[in-house]
Order: sequence, then C-alpha cells, then structure tokens
Amino acid sequence: MNLPLQNEAEMRRDLAAMKRLATALLLGMVVVFFGALLIERNFPETAAWIGFVRAFAEAAMVGALADWFAVTALFRHPLNVPIPHTAIIRKNKDRIGASLGNFVENNFLTPEVISAKLQTMDIPHRIADWLSDPEHSTEIANRITSSVPQLLNALRHDEIQRFLEENIATRVRALEVAPLAGNILSALTAGNRHQVLLDEGLLLAERILDQNKEFIRQKIDEESPWFVPKFVDDKIHERIITKAEQTLRDVNADYNHELRQRFNTAMQTFITNLRTSEEYKQKVEKMKEDLLENPVVRQYFSSLWADVKNRIIADIERPESKIRSQITESLQSVSNALLEDESVRKRINTWLQETLVALVIARKSEITSIISDTVKKWDADTMSDRVELYIGRDLQFIRINGTLVGGTVGVLIYAISLLVR
Repeated sequence: MNLPLQNEAEMRRDLAAMKRLATALLLGMVVVFFGALLIERNFPETAAWIGFVRAFAEAAMVGALADWFAVTALFRHPLNVPIPHTAIIRKNKDRIGASLGNFVENNFLTPEVISAKLQTMDIPHRIADWLSDPEHSTEIANRITSSVPQLLNALRHDEIQRFLEENIATRVRALEVAPLAGNILSALTAGNRHQVLLDEGLLLAERILDQNKEFIRQKIDEESPWFVPKFVDDKIHERIITKAEQTLRDVNADYNHELRQRFNTAMQTFITNLRTSEEYKQKVEKMKEDLLENPVVRQYFSSLWADVKNRIIADIERPESKIRSQITESLQSVSNALLEDESVRKRINTWLQETLVALVIARKSEITSIISDTVKKWDADTMSDRVELYIGRDLQFIRINGTLVGGTVGVLIYAISLLVR
C-alpha cells in the first residue's frame, strides 16, 4: 500500500510530533515527581501542599506508562521485549483483514445503505451538469478521439479486411435483389414519376441527335450503294433526322402518346417480372454473383478498411476535426436534454440504483475479499506501520489523557487518604 509521498510525509511528521508531546509530558511528570519528593524531604513545612503535587506527578507517571504500554503493544513489543499479548496487529493481521472485510460487507455493502446513498447523489444530473460546460465536453471528446488512432492501429488489418469482405459478401448474397429492386422501382414509379425520367431521356436524345447529324449523314453515305445518287442520300438523311426530331417532340409534348403508354407498360411488366419471375430472379442473382466475384469489387473490399481507418485518423489529427466536433456537440446535446427532462433523469436514476445494487450485492464478497487479500499480502511490519500511520496520532491522545487523568485521580486519592487519617 503506497500513499502519496507528500501526504505520507506529513502524516509521519504529525505522528512523530504527537509522540514527542506525549513522551515529553511523561518526562515532565518524572521531573515534577522527583522535584516534589526532594522538596518534601528537605522542606517538611511544605508537606501540606507539595504532597498534592507529588501525588499528581506520581499517578500521572503511572497513567502515562500504562497507556504508553497499551498503545505500543498494539503495534510492537514494548522495549522489544516479547511480552505475551503485545504486537497485536503484527500477530493478527490476517484475522484483522478478514474482520475488516466482513465489517465492510455487513455494514456498508447492504441494499439499504447503497440505495440510500444513490438516492442522494442524482448521478445523471451531476454528469449532465458537468458535461454541459463546453470545456468539460471538449475535454472528454479530446480524450475519446486521442485514443481512437491507437485503437484502430491495434486492430489487425488482415483480420478486419477478411471480416468486412466475408460479412458484406454474405449479407449481399443473402439479399434477394430482384424483388427488392422491383419494390424500389414500384415506389419510384408511383404517380407516374418515371415519366420525368422519360422526359429527361427525350431531351437527351434530341441533343444527341442534333450533335450527330453529320455523323449520321456520313454513315448513310458509307452504307449507300454506289449507284444511288447523292440527292437520294440527302433525302434519306433529311427524312430520318426530320422524322426522328418530330417523333421526339411529339412524345415530349403529348403525355398520352403511344410511346409513353408503351414505356409505362414495359416498366410495369419489368417490375412485375422482378417481383415474381423466377427467370428474372436467376438473372439478377447471376449478375449479383458476377459483381461480387469481380476483381475490382474484391479489391474494393480489401481496401475498404484501410481507407476508412486512414480517413478517421486523418480527420482526428486535424485541428478542426469533424469527428471531435460532432462528439462534443453530441455530449452537450445529451447533457442539456438530461438537465431539462427531470422524468428521464428519474428513470435513469431508478435504473442505476437497481443495477448497481444488484451488481454490488451479487459481488460484495468479491469486493470485500480485496481488503482481506490485500492485508494478507502485506508483511507484519507493513501492516503495523500503515495502521499506526493512520490512527497512531489519535492514539497518542490516550497517552496524554492517561497522564492528566491519572494525575487527577492521584490527587483525589491523596486527598481522600488525608481525610480518612
């Protein structure tokens, strides 16, 4: 058992000072006793009053010596003489440790004591009040984030990669993609929202057609037989472009156009097939499996953990870390919410009381065994020294009181003896 050096030094100084005071008082009584004895013998006329002084000093010496013996006998053999029933703490340290553990278990670790103490603490309010201070919440956030890089670096890279790859792949394989895709598309197409997508596609087609007129003309020229006149190719080109542009404009302007209806029908058929067709399901599952086995995807899985870890560490090392800022804000938000909601604090307090009481009661023997086990590990000298360091200063008052009370009793006995002569 180690005390803080400053506290231990102060305690030892106080103990030594009290020992010196008690011993000085004993020596003072010795001097007074022999002085009174000499005065009484050499000056008989002083016997009327010097006898009281001698009686006080004589009884005070007896009381001081008796209490010195009693106090010293607790910790060591007085004058190193192995008198029976001395050095009590040294000889009985294991029994004292066990008794101290039982005392704590039976008097402090009881449901009534623990519940009563927890009811007065209001732990959620104290924690929330402390965290509501920006300095405190920032300090906690700093402590949390400062430990994250060490934790991440301590994790084995290959095991995390394998875990992510196996678990992601397993979950994706267990997922029936075709019905899910059908449900998603059904939600997206509700209320003809998919027509907006068709509108964008029509506009895109118009731009592509406009930008590739020369390319189409070139292809017509290349594919046209040699004997077809050029003006015929021009007519064909003009007819194709004009017809295509007109069709796109008509579809874009008419929400009841036949092509739009066909698009609706095709989309609904596709959704139904995704939901119900075994053939579609097998095709989608084949596409899913091909995707999972694709080298690019497998490489992504293998680099996912390293990328996530590096991003987290890089953010934490920045002065304006988003993760640190988010943790700080979350702590303050939770603390403010707890301070404002008394009902929540009461529920938390009730849960804490029930949980802690059950935990302590279930483990109280293990908790108190720490006391007895620790005492058993100490040697006799350490045990005696530590106990004396804590209570020895107060025990010196026994010596002081014994000196004064003994002297007072001596005076009373002397006075009674004079009266009964």
